[in-house]
Amino acid sequence: MRCVGGGRMTEFIHEAGLYGSDDEFLGMAVPFVRDGLDRGEPVMVTTTAGNLALLGAALGDDARRVDYAESAYFGRRTAQRAAAFLRYWERNAARGRVRVLAEPVWAGRSARDVVTWKRMESGLNVILAGTGVWMICPYDTRTAGPGLVEDALRTHPSISVGGRERRPSPTYTDPARFIGECDREPLPEIPRDAAVATIGHLRRVRHFAGEQARLHGLAEDRAAMLCVAVHEAARYLGLPVTARMWETFGALVCDLWAGRETECDPLAGFTPPGPAERPGDGLWVARQICDYLDIRQEEGGCRIRLQAATSRLQESA
Repeated sequence: MRCVGGGRMTEFIHEAGLYGSDDEFLGMAVPFVRDGLDRGEPVMVTTTAGNLALLGAALGDDARRVDYAESAYFGRRTAQRAAAFLRYWERNAARGRVRVLAEPVWAGRSARDVVTWKRMESGLNVILAGTGVWMICPYDTRTAGPGLVEDALRTHPSISVGGRERRPSPTYTDPARFIGECDREPLPEIPRDAAVATIGHLRRVRHFAGEQARLHGLAEDRAAMLCVAVHEAARYLGLPVTARMWETFGALVCDLWAGRETECDPLAGFTPPGPAERPGDGLWVARQICDYLDIRQEEGGCRIRLQAATSRLQESA
């Protein structure tokens, strides 16, 4: 564990906390939260509504000192959730260690959603590296299923033991390798009737995206936001790009391909832009707009695929 000026800690601790009953959840969560409060450390809890009620009752008056949110409403997209964790640290970094109890929501997710969230769980080891966040991610073994539990041990370097101690995870996997394994699953095939254009100017990229968005019935504000997302993705890849767009059930998809040797970072855009410009800053904006944004290093080039909900889905939500 390293400290910098003023006692600011710069070691990210990332633990999986497995539990199979309400008592096991409280046996992990209460010591972790109470120890943090006793040390004067900021504590954030984001879990299910049921677990929030259990924890609040167990903490009593101390519950009022905890920052909390229901997981289902805390970062609907993975990039939003990762950025929220990072901002919480930045707001409280001067106080030293920051504790976060963060339970992912798995129930009701599609197979693609599950992979996207597992990728984020692994990516947090990179995104929050150098922070003083101590994070425990609870996994309810009654609902998570064996596959999710196995991957939890691969995406977390440590396993929580009673909320106070930890032991190394025997199957922890380097994030680059784990995310690479996630990306072996091919993206859905591009339909033959997709609109296509090879574009060498960013202004033309926005025009193409806007035209397709309007043709597929996106509301004006949604179309404008999608144009921004596609523009930033093309800027990250570099021009020229081959752009394809099509509609799938409930969403509009844009695929950008740069057919040259370009280094692509699958985690680009997961952290908010800072004072100094970095490659991929614009992708942070794109990730806030799109439900999915996949970056794939492929033979002969790099691909970015964006997916945004159509206006019909938005109106019925």
